[in-house]
Amino acid sequence: MTIMIKTATYPTLGQVKYFGDYYSNYWASMKQLTQYDYRFRNAIYNFKDGIASQDRNRLIDVLIEYLSSIPGINDGSHAFFCLPASTEEATAARYGDMIKRLKSALPNLFIINDRVKFTGSKTSKHSSCIRNVDACAHITMNNKISQPHTIIFDDIITRGDSMNDAKRFLERHGAKSVECIAFGKNYYPAS
Repeated sequence: MTIMIKTATYPTLGQVKYFGDYYSNYWASMKQLTQYDYRFRNAIYNFKDGIASQDRNRLIDVLIEYLSSIPGINDGSHAFFCLPASTEEATAARYGDMIKRLKSALPNLFIINDRVKFTGSKTSKHSSCIRNVDACAHITMNNKISQPHTIIFDDIITRGDSMNDAKRFLERHGAKSVECIAFGKNYYPAS
């Protein structure tokens, strides 16, 4: 699966890098998807569920390749944060092997998730259709982020609400320059 990096602009986040359009069940039923679209969609499903697959691993490879291309990424000046899933267990299943691979490839990249404590669980914004759920309300962190550059990662970006929640959470803990990356951008046709 060949993956290209794309860019979308969000009012409060600026430019967000992503690797492809993600088609939810609704839009997938309304649009003729290509074989690539289905593979990309399944790779993200596998990623979200922590299921190993060749395409899921390719997504992680591309993320590591992209991060490795950022100047200074491995000199201790960058921090990386994965948006937490609804529970600590779901977060570990989703990001565990990816974080291990990141640490191996970029040993000086500060992984913020290692310092985060879960205080409970949260309702998923996507499954509940509730927009006012703070994506970081169920986590806390005692440490300050001293790295001048912070990267926020989420599997899918739709309106950017969850990344905005993460950005505010990280800024309260010292983050300064924030960049956002996602595997997929939720597809919505132009109205």
